[in-house]
Amino acid sequence: MIVSCPSCKARYQYDEARFGESYSRKLKCTKCATVFDVTRPGADEPEPEPASPIPAAAKVVPDTTRQLDLQKLAASRADSELPELAPLSPRRRYSLAVILGANAGQIHQVGKPRVVLGRGAECDLQLQDSEVSRRHAMLEIHGDEALVSDLGSTNGTYVDGVRIKSATIAGNQEFSLGTTTLMFIVTDVHDSAAG
Repeated sequence: MIVSCPSCKARYQYDEARFGESYSRKLKCTKCATVFDVTRPGADEPEPEPASPIPAAAKVVPDTTRQLDLQKLAASRADSELPELAPLSPRRRYSLAVILGANAGQIHQVGKPRVVLGRGAECDLQLQDSEVSRRHAMLEIHGDEALVSDLGSTNGTYVDGVRIKSATIAGNQEFSLGTTTLMFIVTDVHDSAAG
């Protein structure tokens, strides 16, 4: 479906499968940063939820600082428990090109065999996309191929339009996180000293 920003009228392609069971989703315009609601086509409006019997003053406010610290700790533990990968081939250069989304046009050199992608500052590749989770996906490079794994993201990781938990991709193949589409690029490095 095509959605349009109510402020700047920018138009975006939005995959209806991303609604899941939700009646509507919040989107952030990548051009003017307006946040707006998009409703699933053909969906019945949900019943309004009954008012909370708890007075506003008595509601518990979560300690978000502690939650973020726990998330970072869990993320670092998860990464340290992963098996070590073989180093990247010095004869090849690996890159991730952002071909659609807020970071479109950027090309990121990949210098290690395992890269975490997401919105969070602790990620190896940080994406400016409100539909991308803080720790969204991981890319593990094995020669000319890579394994893309979803890290339990809210909106999923897609390869060839199919939501995946884990999938192998080849050089010049695309995958999507949120409204961002990336291409995995593998190029041979030619030794300039050799004639």
